[in-house]
Parts: sequence; structure tokens; C-alpha cells
Amino acid sequence: MYTIVRREVFSENSFLWEVRAPDIAAAAQPGHFVMLRLHENGERIPLTVADFDRDRGTVTVVVQALGKTTREMRDQYQQGGSFEDFVGPLGLPQHIGQVGHVVLVGGGLGVAPIFPQLRAFKQAGNRTTCIVGFRSQELIFWADKLAEFADELIVCTDDGSAGRPGFVTAALKDLLDAQKPDLVIAIGPMPMMHACADTTLPYGVKTMVSLNTIMVDGTGMCGSCRVTVAGEVKFACVDGPDFDAHQVDFKELNARQKRFKKQETLANEDAAHICNLEEKLFVQGKRTYKKYSAVEREQVKMPQRDPQERSHSFAEVNLGYNYAAALRESERCIQCIVPTCIAGCPVSIDIPRFIRQLMVRDLDGAVDTIHESSIFPSVCGRVCPQESQCEAQCVLIKAKKEPVAIGRLERFVGDNARGTKAKIPQLGKSLGRIAVVGSGPGGLAAAADLVKFGAEVTVYEALHVVGGVLRYGIPSFRLPRDIIEREVQGLRDSGVKFETNKVIGKTFTVAQLTGSMGFDAVFVAAGAGAPSFLGIPGEYAGQVLSANEFLTRVNLMGGDQFPYIDTPTGMGDKVVVIGAGNTAMDCLRVAKRLGASSVRCVYRRSEAQAPARIEELRHAKEEGIEFSFLHGPSEILLNDEGDVRAIRVERMSLGEPDERGRSAPVPQGEFVEWDCDTVIYALGTKANPIVAKATPGLGLNKWGYIIADDDTQATNLPGVFAGGDIVTGGATVILAMSAGRRAAKAIAVYLQQGKQTWPIRAADLETFVPLVAAAPVSLN
Repeated sequence: MYTIVRREVFSENSFLWEVRAPDIAAAAQPGHFVMLRLHENGERIPLTVADFDRDRGTVTVVVQALGKTTREMRDQYQQGGSFEDFVGPLGLPQHIGQVGHVVLVGGGLGVAPIFPQLRAFKQAGNRTTCIVGFRSQELIFWADKLAEFADELIVCTDDGSAGRPGFVTAALKDLLDAQKPDLVIAIGPMPMMHACADTTLPYGVKTMVSLNTIMVDGTGMCGSCRVTVAGEVKFACVDGPDFDAHQVDFKELNARQKRFKKQETLANEDAAHICNLEEKLFVQGKRTYKKYSAVEREQVKMPQRDPQERSHSFAEVNLGYNYAAALRESERCIQCIVPTCIAGCPVSIDIPRFIRQLMVRDLDGAVDTIHESSIFPSVCGRVCPQESQCEAQCVLIKAKKEPVAIGRLERFVGDNARGTKAKIPQLGKSLGRIAVVGSGPGGLAAAADLVKFGAEVTVYEALHVVGGVLRYGIPSFRLPRDIIEREVQGLRDSGVKFETNKVIGKTFTVAQLTGSMGFDAVFVAAGAGAPSFLGIPGEYAGQVLSANEFLTRVNLMGGDQFPYIDTPTGMGDKVVVIGAGNTAMDCLRVAKRLGASSVRCVYRRSEAQAPARIEELRHAKEEGIEFSFLHGPSEILLNDEGDVRAIRVERMSLGEPDERGRSAPVPQGEFVEWDCDTVIYALGTKANPIVAKATPGLGLNKWGYIIADDDTQATNLPGVFAGGDIVTGGATVILAMSAGRRAAKAIAVYLQQGKQTWPIRAADLETFVPLVAAAPVSLN
């Protein structure tokens, strides 16, 4: 990254950057140029070196905000900021010698690049005349700086508001009539340089022009900067950028410069649209800024991998929006006055704010907004059931339109934004030492907030990798592993410590954590554990697996690559999965990818009652999964060797609603058998008993889950908090994260009150006072 050590504004659209680039400064010469790129998605633009300071190690460029990139430089980059790439010095330097009388003509962008050549020619003992042109008086800059090295300085303004009225070519002609100089150098817009060449031609005065503005790559590889000089093709980046103006084919050059006119028009239209949105949504603060009738009825479709291809691959199925699709979908959000979608988000992301930041292309601002509430935009954007949470609250539904695709936009922002790099907070003093049990979404969310609050956080994970259910429970075709690692790395960069292969309740107890190990509080987010079975005959067979075992063998241990990796799956050729939740869909689709010829879902209720996301059901069907709804397993049939040979099921119909409002399945007394050699149970989990058994006195409910306060996650044991599946039973990633965030705030209050109040209640949370941050220190 390159730092802007000085920024000076000359006018509304003209400004200076002095950039720290010691290597470039050491090699720079008058006439050189540099290539600049602001960020990963930015274009490379050529800028002539306006000045250089070898002692300071800086290079100065002067910029006029004419296009998208230069406007971005003007509006979004300040002194002290940094940008991605700065390459140079490039091109050939101007030959500086004792010429005699040198006239340097600069117009528009060319005024600043004139300076190093003017200085060099003067220092070489030449007589110098400098002619510079501006549209009006308020745009004039560097007049004093130029005058220091010019024997004569002629300032022209188009409107006559200062200096000599008219164009620089008129002043140049008058000078040529009065005295014949030995050399003219013209730098500026293409029409101005062409005009200067035409002006000097009748006088026979050698004239040089700088063609750095036609550069694209700048390193001699692309050929975009080709120009015909004296009938021979030259390349401005390596043969120039300065050429004999009287030998340049300006007609050809001007024709080639028009090739991007259509794209420039589109870019300018887009820029105008962004400005309009910024004015309405940010300056005026307007909400409900467009009518329902102006909103597309349907969401922008999510591109996905071909079903036939993906059913044999663990590559990600949903490919994600590209930039155009994300922007189009973002503008379906009307930015309503009362944004009900926020209430539908378990962690209360400011959804309208991140979407309007996306609308105006501020991806970094958008991801920073999400990070205020959620550390995992790329994860949650993929796996959260937005259709039953935030999207279900979208006001577009009332207008009989599909809701804004909030999850897809969240994923796009998480995947593509850079955001603020995670750093260790410097808060002056420590809040305390906190142990987090489990590195699933609940534990990670708590750790993220606690470290922001100034705590020293250590996360203990029973497995050999960090991520909990994100790692072992969700296949890579839904959640790529590099996405998990990237999000977790952000926590490491923030100062969170991770200890893997540590089973709390076995390796250490909760009492040890709060006792001899010196932790001030503990948050238990161990997740749910033991799988549920039906208790039907044949369940004891070796080919009957739980979803936890099956998915762990594949997702965590690489069973899909057996025998090249040591862990087998034990799966046969014909697979039946019992259940119809998201975990069941994962099992079905993994089995298909492992090569099973037949994969069947058995569920005792109807498809409409299936807990799985609609998208997951659709994907499974597209991949060739068979579904048998309204069938309840009654027996797993075995062969003489005790291996699974079939499953016996009973037909069901829907009866009266049960205690949760779902129509209860009613047996019909009709049975059917399906051949299979593997049965996978995906019926949910029971409470993991390891922590509870090792923690005497910890309050549990009748199902063995830890009892915790709904608002603060406080248990009955002082200093011990709990949340996520170990409290609620199996739930979603985002609900576990919500519990982790509640616990983090409650823990902070507990420690700020000197551990004197227990249990922490909702009213106590109002006393929380965040520590004041000092300047952060980067780990790098």
C-alpha cells in the first residue's frame, strides 16, 4: 500500500497528491510517468510525475477529476490514506541539456507535469519561457512555483478572468513571431498538443509532446498505447511518452482515442446515477424514495452450478451475484421509513443502511455496517434462513412482490468488500479474561464482541479445527472452507486466542477455568450433541448412521476422498435419509456426491411441513434426490449377516395440529418396503451432556439443556453464561450468534460491576459503558 503524505486542493476538480514511494522517487526523472491503481477492482491510470523529492522519498502527481477513478481519488481518499498500486517510473525521461531557449506549454492536466522539466531545463542553464492555460482564474495553481524557474511566465485564461485572455496557442504564436525559440515542449489534453504542433510547424521549431494519457498498462506488454510516429509504430510506454510532435499522426491517434467513448458515456451516466442516489439517500436522508410500481416484481436470480455437474462435485452450488446483479437487486430496496426487516434479523443488522451503501458502490462502508452486528456476512449470507427472518418482514411482500434478496446481498458484500482490517483494540485496560467453550457461531460471535469490549478471550474447541458446526455440519458445496477460515482469521487478527483439541468437561472443567486457570467468566457454547433415533427394530446395524457421524466423516475428516485420506464413510449404494430439515438435505446431497445410485428422503409429514429451506429442497430435487413424504419408518430390515437390506415404512395422512401448530401425521396401516443398504438419521440432536456432568450444580431443564436467562444468557452459577444449541436445542447459525452477542454484553456488565451482581438481568444491561478506544495497533 502507498500512503498519501500530503493532499492539496487547487479547485473543485484539481488536487495534488504527494505519495510516499522511495524507490520511484530515487529513480524518477523529468518526463517520467507512473501508473496508479486505487484498489483491487480499480483501473490502472497513467499520471505524469509532477515533482519528486529524493530526500523525502516522495513523488507528486497533480490530478484533475474528470473520470470515475479521478473523481474517486478526489472524493474518497484523504491525506494519510493509502491505495493499492503505484508503479514507476515509466517511459523515457525528457532529454535535458543546454538547448538555448526552451518554451514549455502546459494546459489543463499538463500544467503540473511541465514543472519538473521547466526546473531541469533552467538548472541546465537554459533560458525558459513557460506558457500555462486555465479555464478561469479560480483554477490557477502553482503560478509562484513555475515563476521560480521561468524567465518569463505567461498565464492564460479561457474567459479572460486573469492573465492573458484566450488559449495558450495564441500566446505561443505571438512568441514565435517575436522570437524563434530552440525547443517547444507541450503537455496537456490531446487537442491542445495537436494545436501546439500545428502552431510551431510553419516556424520549423522542434516541438515535443507527452502522450502518457493514452497508456493502459504502462509496462510495455499490452500495446494499447501504440502511436504512429514518422510512419513507424511506437509505444508511448517504452518509446515515449515524449515524441516529436510534427511526426505524430494525431488524426490516427484521435480516432483511436474515441474507442472508449461509448463506455465512458455509460460510466458517466452511472456516476450521475450514483450522485443522484447519494443526494437523495445520504444528503437529504430521504426514505421510501421510490414507488412500489418502480420496483421489479421478482428478485434477481441467483446463478448456480448446473445440477448434473454439481451432483458429482463438492464445489459451491450457488455462485453468488456479480456486481451488476447485486446493484440491480439493491435498488429493489425502497429504503422504507420503518424498516421492519431489521426486527426480523436476530442480530439486528442495519439492513437498509448496508444496502444503500451498496447502492452507491461503498462496499467497504457496507461491510463495516454489517460488522457492527455480525462478524460473518459471507457465512450468514449463505446459510441463514433469511426467507423466514429478515426477508419475511420486507414491505415488498405486501405489494405482492418478492422481498429484497437480503441474504444474497449480504453474501456479495462479505465476499467482495475489503472493509476495515481487523486489529487488536487498544483500550488502555483489560475488561478481564474470558473463556469461551466451543468455536461454533455462538462462541465466535461472543468472542468477537468481547475482544471489542477490551477482554482477553480464549476460545476452547474440542475438535482439531475452529468453526464448530460450520466445519463439521455444513458441506463445502454450501459453505466453502476458505470462507470460514477467512472470517475466523479476522478474529485472530483482533486478538482472540484459540485452543483446539481441548474438551471442556474432560481436559478442563468449568470450575478449573474460573478457578486455578484465572478466567473471570465463562461462556458455554458447546452446541448440541447426541443424535436422536426412533427406537425401531434394526437401528443397531452398522450401516445405520446419524447425520452427525456421516457429515463429520465427510466435512471434517475428508471421507469423500477415501482411500486417499484415511477416514471411510461406511456408505453403501442405496441410501435412505430419515428427516427433512436442512441437515437431512445436506446428508442427501452429500450421499449423491459420494456416488450413491439411489438416494431417498423419508419424512412422515408433507413437503409443505418440511423444516428445510425451500432453496435446499429445490436443489436436492434438481440433483436427482427422491422424496417420499407422508411415510413414517417402522423397521429397518436386515439380511442374515445383520446388514441393512431395506427399510419398512408406513403411509401417513395429516390429522389435527400438534402443540406447535403443525398437522400431526396419522398412521394409515399401509406398509411399503424400499431396498437400501444405508440409513442415515437426520432427526435433530439431544443436549451434549459432557459439560453438564462435569459442572456440579449447573441448572438444566428436563431435556438436559442448560437453563439460561433469555436476555443475558446467565446461568445459575456466578460467572457462567451459556447460549446457542446447548440452551435452545438445535437452531440456526444466526440465532446462536444472537445468543453469543447477548452473552458478551452481559459478561461485560458483570465484569464492569466488579462481579458483584448475580444473576445479570436485562435491566443491568442498561449500565454497560464501552471502554474508550485508543489508536489501534496492527498485528502487522
